[in-house]
Amino acid sequence: MIKMNCVILTACIVLVAFCSCGYTLRCYHCENSPSLCKTNSTCLATEDTCLQMKFGKLRTFSCWKASQCSVNDIAEFFQLDNFEFFCCQHDLCNESTITRVNKAAFSIASVMTMLWMLL
Repeated sequence: MIKMNCVILTACIVLVAFCSCGYTLRCYHCENSPSLCKTNSTCLATEDTCLQMKFGKLRTFSCWKASQCSVNDIAEFFQLDNFEFFCCQHDLCNESTITRVNKAAFSIASVMTMLWMLL
């Protein structure tokens, strides 16, 4: 019975981690901010990426399209020459450049823990 509970718990964790059907991305949204952004918004259905762009001491945070996440597209849209940027595709991931543990890593660690408990 304990093994069955562990299997069910593991399955639930995996399903929750990867379930995103009908889900709209949320990104931080600030323009020309001198510090990290605290405002967030729900992206449009056509915007599937969060963008953070740094130029000088200012940063811009917004929803964006993955297909336009390139130096040339961003430079043309914002009319900039010298900037840094990164794009990411999970909720509020454009807060900072700090890498967070993603859902896949969390799920794998959970499964490994459950398997270790069973053996």
